[in-house]
Amino acid sequence: MRLILIIILALVASSDVPSAQANVSQEAVTAARHLRAWQFEKARKEIAALVKANPLSEESRYLQAEINFYDGRYKQVLSGLLGLKDSAVDENVGALRKLAASSLQATKTFLVHPSSEGHFQIYYAPGKDAAIVPLVDEVLEAAYEALGNDLGHRPDAPIRVELLGAASDLAKVSTLTVKEIETTGTIALCKYGKLMVVTPRATVFGYPWMDTLTHEYVHYVVTQMSHDTVPVWLHEGLARYLQVRWRGPATGKLGSLDEHLLAKGLKNDKMISFDDMHPSMAKLPSQAAAALAFAEVSTMVGYIHSKVGDSGLRKVILGVKDGSSARRSVAKVLSKPWKEVERNWITHLKSSRLQSKRFAERSRQIRFRKGKGSDDNVGVHAIKNEKAKKYTRLAGMLRARGHNAAAAIEYQKALQYAGGSDPLIEAKLSRVYLELGRYQDAITLAEPLLDIDEMDPVPPTTLGIARLALGDAKKASLAFERALRITPFDSQVRCGLAQAYKQVGDKNTARERDACELLQQVR
Repeated sequence: MRLILIIILALVASSDVPSAQANVSQEAVTAARHLRAWQFEKARKEIAALVKANPLSEESRYLQAEINFYDGRYKQVLSGLLGLKDSAVDENVGALRKLAASSLQATKTFLVHPSSEGHFQIYYAPGKDAAIVPLVDEVLEAAYEALGNDLGHRPDAPIRVELLGAASDLAKVSTLTVKEIETTGTIALCKYGKLMVVTPRATVFGYPWMDTLTHEYVHYVVTQMSHDTVPVWLHEGLARYLQVRWRGPATGKLGSLDEHLLAKGLKNDKMISFDDMHPSMAKLPSQAAAALAFAEVSTMVGYIHSKVGDSGLRKVILGVKDGSSARRSVAKVLSKPWKEVERNWITHLKSSRLQSKRFAERSRQIRFRKGKGSDDNVGVHAIKNEKAKKYTRLAGMLRARGHNAAAAIEYQKALQYAGGSDPLIEAKLSRVYLELGRYQDAITLAEPLLDIDEMDPVPPTTLGIARLALGDAKKASLAFERALRITPFDSQVRCGLAQAYKQVGDKNTARERDACELLQQVR
């Protein structure tokens, strides 16, 4: 789709047509340029005029199909391309036809929810996904406002958002393969003028899906601001750094895995070059490589932001739009040569005393759901001590059979053999303590785990349940809200949050009560 301008230009150059048709082709070039730059309102006007003047021309039909695809009108794309040969538009008709057909298949049952302020059109499958639609609305509208203030850009037309049911669906609506998606943990894309996000119910443990929504929206804003000229490393750096803006300021605080990977990369001189991140983070060889790349570019943007603020980030983006390379634009805004900027960034990282943490590489990675089964022993293979591993497996089997008191004893033995500390065993034991009504013991174990793995929903869920049981609804709300950012389809989280909100008089009580009831009804 990004080749549309080249394709149309090739058509114009090669067509043996009269001058009137040549004028139409010039309009097609203009329309194609607007599409490539994500200036969709301008493109729609040009295409409408083109179709009105020459409705049967190959350029008119293809460009109308193209804008229909961007707008999510997949049936109209297919009907509009009927009878149009691939060779008419440099073999691109077939590619568009195939992508429209697979996108239609992935979204044909979807419902639509216009966001509260009208800036987004949220498409989702009937059933469980309805439980997160109000949250998608809130997150994206908050991001729209915050990033509008930060970057000075607010898209002027509603943005299509598709909540997809599986990694295979993300492959259907994009050019990525399922293998690439699963290898790198790619869970969402901003492409073709829309946001495409895999619902957390497609994963085993969830993932930071609210930040991910904002991450993709940052991509949308940056693409429009720059007319789609910003390279991958800067794009991803901006998106990663600003993805928290829906819930607060961008501080650049590193998670434990990011800090660990950066510390290890710097120590071993195995950082990923910005050029190697092209054409997509989804093309990197592993989730660990992708995580390191994201950490690198996020800290680079954080470093730039610390020097020049929001206005400096705006100037960098607009400088690229005006023709500078990203490196030249950054150098100009910081008033330093790029090589010095890069050296200073590395020096900044080294002076931050990043720690290679003991359990960081066991942080939960995105794991796509494939069938049903017990999760009681998921992750046990990572425990190094064999006796600790054996007792953890035994405890998991006991817990699965409802023998919680016996399971607690075996988990305690496992902890002893693990040297008294292992976040996986402690998380599992804390849940057993919950089931035994030992709420304070559960809190004591779970609370320190919050800072070890921000991808793990077990500690905040445990804390929410335990604190609610002990009558501390306010702290329970905070814990459940953190869990909600990872695992919004856990009925314990949504029902517990509904109870906590009711006790503290939160305005979102009804939202959580409705989600609780839906998740209990739809299995």
